[in-house]
Amino acid sequence: MTKQNLEILEFEDKKTKAGKRYTRFKTDQGWMSCFDSKSIESLKENEGQTVSVDIMESGDFKNIKKFLGDASDEEESEDNEPVKEKKASNVPVMNKFDSFPVSMKVSYAKDLICQKGMTTEEAVKIVKDLEEAFKPEVPKVIRNFRKEIVKYLQRSDEKGVMEADLIVALKATKEEIDASVKMLLEEGICYEPSPEKIRFLG
Repeated sequence: MTKQNLEILEFEDKKTKAGKRYTRFKTDQGWMSCFDSKSIESLKENEGQTVSVDIMESGDFKNIKKFLGDASDEEESEDNEPVKEKKASNVPVMNKFDSFPVSMKVSYAKDLICQKGMTTEEAVKIVKDLEEAFKPEVPKVIRNFRKEIVKYLQRSDEKGVMEADLIVALKATKEEIDASVKMLLEEGICYEPSPEKIRFLG
């Protein structure tokens, strides 16, 4: 989501096929839809004015998510706001155990042997267990299938498409489709006519 200043040129009230009301606004950056009723009223009142809004982009689609206020007021408040100096953090950065030098790990093993009375095998096992426990997790990459889903829905039956069909058609995992569908629903680009079925608003 990005914050932008837009000039509201005109608007038109619309309704989705499911009966959900929304408004399309013609701006100096093209047509954009808005589904938030409070934001819609504020934007209508500012027709012909430049306003500040939150924009959600998905491929070629842009939706106004929230009205933030008059752009000129915002710029004025920003100019008058005193500049705050960023203070450097004095909190030390702790290294992961697996990044410690071998000499430090050996020293730790010796401490376990001398102070705790452990055997060499026991001390080495603890060091290895610590290395394994503090290994950084490799983040799982989840591909974004939003554009592919929208294109597929535009070509499909008007009744909508089951998520299971999207998984097969786009050769994606259920996790990837679920994440992408969730984004499309939040952005107001699609809706669910029934559980696990998705339709393009159009």
